[in-house]
Amino acid sequence: MPKGLTMKPTRYLLTIVITVLLWTGCSRKEPAPPPSALYSVNGGTTSHKNGQICLTCHVTGGSAVNFVIAGSVFKADSVTPSSNGILYFWTQQGGTGLLVATLEVDANGNFFTNSSILPALGAFPQMRGISGAVKNMPILALTGNCNSCHGVNEAPIWIN
Repeated sequence: MPKGLTMKPTRYLLTIVITVLLWTGCSRKEPAPPPSALYSVNGGTTSHKNGQICLTCHVTGGSAVNFVIAGSVFKADSVTPSSNGILYFWTQQGGTGLLVATLEVDANGNFFTNSSILPALGAFPQMRGISGAVKNMPILALTGNCNSCHGVNEAPIWIN
């Protein structure tokens, strides 16, 4: 080796250690949700009482686990649950802007989470069914208590 290109073993080892630390420390891997976080999942069957106002029981001080977002999805007949879709939350109307969160619909046609996934200023929900059909909520959702409006004084959430 030409003079000046030799590296002392400690400098060489230090260079490797720093490179490995930088490489692993800058990983784009997202952190796992906290172990106590609950989310509905496609195919899941733990939910119940489709169409009822979930946050009647699933609230702080209620008789069940506290949910932040919960609701039900039906097919066009507004009776048959629409299962295994995905609920998207956008910063702008019509599925535009930034995608801030997603939530899967379970096999019973329900979606829920106890995690605060929505921004404080709300979001615009977009439902996608397993058929590929898409429906957008035209107004900003400020609450995750979906069945308190849908199925009461608004049409139920539906998608085929």
